[in-house]
Amino acid sequence: MKRISVIIPVKNEAACIGHVLDDLHTVCETFKGYAVETLVVIDHCTDDTKAVVESRGVRWVENHRKAGKGFALITGFENSGGDIFIMMDGDYSHNANDMPRMIDALEAEPGMVIGSRALGGSEEYEIIRLFGNVGLTGLFRFLFGIPVFDALNGYKAFVRGVFDNFRYSSRGFEIEIELLANALRLGLEIVEIPSGERRRAGDAMKSNAARDGLRFLIAIIARGIAFRLRRKRRAP
Repeated sequence: MKRISVIIPVKNEAACIGHVLDDLHTVCETFKGYAVETLVVIDHCTDDTKAVVESRGVRWVENHRKAGKGFALITGFENSGGDIFIMMDGDYSHNANDMPRMIDALEAEPGMVIGSRALGGSEEYEIIRLFGNVGLTGLFRFLFGIPVFDALNGYKAFVRGVFDNFRYSSRGFEIEIELLANALRLGLEIVEIPSGERRRAGDAMKSNAARDGLRFLIAIIARGIAFRLRRKRRAP
């Protein structure tokens, strides 16, 4: 039986994480032929997030690295036993009901599946976030040569080898790019399914458009150039 690990990094999401876990419990009961585990990564929380997770009987681990989504996810991957990883946000913006379609798509095209806001829409997009995502994803598409339309979204499913075969270093949101680049280095397919992004249920979002946009830009350029150079060296 294949194993799925759903990994949720959280930073002060006491108002949201209960909704996420309740929906996950309902959706995971519908999976047939899979053993599903949920792991919440507590990322230096100072609110009651941990207590809410414990009230749902869900396993959690602490991120003992510096605070950051990337480090939290790395901690989650290291402590998960799944053959398939699904990563999603803890602010209730990602819809757990999209998960079965992500798994179906992953089984058809082994590699990585992105829950795409470009195809499913977003209630959170403001002008800066919208054009930032379009521009950065366009740059990713150009450098890596693949038809991806939402490279930045944190709702992804992928085979375990994408993590196990590489050493990860991203502290923040730029881990999204590191994961995509490593999937492509393995020669895996990356596909997208429509996934609508809800307006988050709690306080303001943790990302910062200017700061994290710059980190995305640096990650895309650095890893994109390295990818093209590797491909050029392998060419006959």
